[in-house]
Amino acid sequence: MQNVMNNVLPVILLMLFGVFLQKRRLLSDEVVQGIMRLVSQYLVPCILFTTFFNLDFKPEYFGLAACIFLIQLLLMGAGFLVVKFFHYKRRFGALYACAFAFGFMAIPLFSTVYGVENMGYLTSMGVGHELFIGLVFMPVARLYLKNEKMTPAQVGKNFMSPLFIMILLAFLIRGLGLKEVLEANVLGRGLIDTVSKLGSISSTLILVMVGYKIRLNSLAKIGESILLVAVRYALIFAIGYGVKVLWMDPMVGNDFYFDAGFFILISQHGSVVLNAYIGEYGTKEDSEIASNAFAINAIIGVVLFVAYVYIKAF
Repeated sequence: MQNVMNNVLPVILLMLFGVFLQKRRLLSDEVVQGIMRLVSQYLVPCILFTTFFNLDFKPEYFGLAACIFLIQLLLMGAGFLVVKFFHYKRRFGALYACAFAFGFMAIPLFSTVYGVENMGYLTSMGVGHELFIGLVFMPVARLYLKNEKMTPAQVGKNFMSPLFIMILLAFLIRGLGLKEVLEANVLGRGLIDTVSKLGSISSTLILVMVGYKIRLNSLAKIGESILLVAVRYALIFAIGYGVKVLWMDPMVGNDFYFDAGFFILISQHGSVVLNAYIGEYGTKEDSEIASNAFAINAIIGVVLFVAYVYIKAF
């Protein structure tokens, strides 16, 4: 339990620091908006560059990665259907269920309890997750939340964004075998380390800004945030375990670490990046509800993780 708290406590404390900043009114709304824009447009691409630059994908894991990619596509489709047919007024609700906290929570929580040496299945599922986030989730989120149509001009503009440039650059470096060349000289290592450090800043900033935007003074907003999290879990567990039973279990068989990795991946809170996009493109009320939901989801995710570990231990 102590090791679990070592990973969870910084998340909670960073959000509480954001609450402290909000109570002291140390930041204006314009400054917060500027921070969210900086994170979403420039720092998040650094995260994805580092992820794909260090990606070590084994061919035997392709099927599991493809299934996670499929799960996320289905969740995105289901999210859009829920928003449309239930007339949900928050546009971001369509995107709320289709991203998981793979690198942020799943990896540290799994490795803390089950060990880094048993992370093969989780890593393979993470590949599918990261590909979906970089190639589908982020471009769609930006266009959709900005309420822009998917025109050829917008698609072209998207391909020229820092996000796609950094992803493409990472793939080119790996594909051309230049990773070892860059890591072998001082300038190359310096550039890679700089990009990595810029990416690491983004998670800290987002969590602080999430805390800054939490508003617990309105029962209506809290209720809407709880409903958002409840719908997210209903979609995730129904679609996720449906695909797992139909396709993933036959691939893997009965494997304890695969089952644990899958549950931990899908049970944790959603994308921190989505909160950055909502802060940049959504209304102030949207951002407050999304921040409340993130905090609630983070707490529930940890509770589910602890419950899973104890149930499997006895």
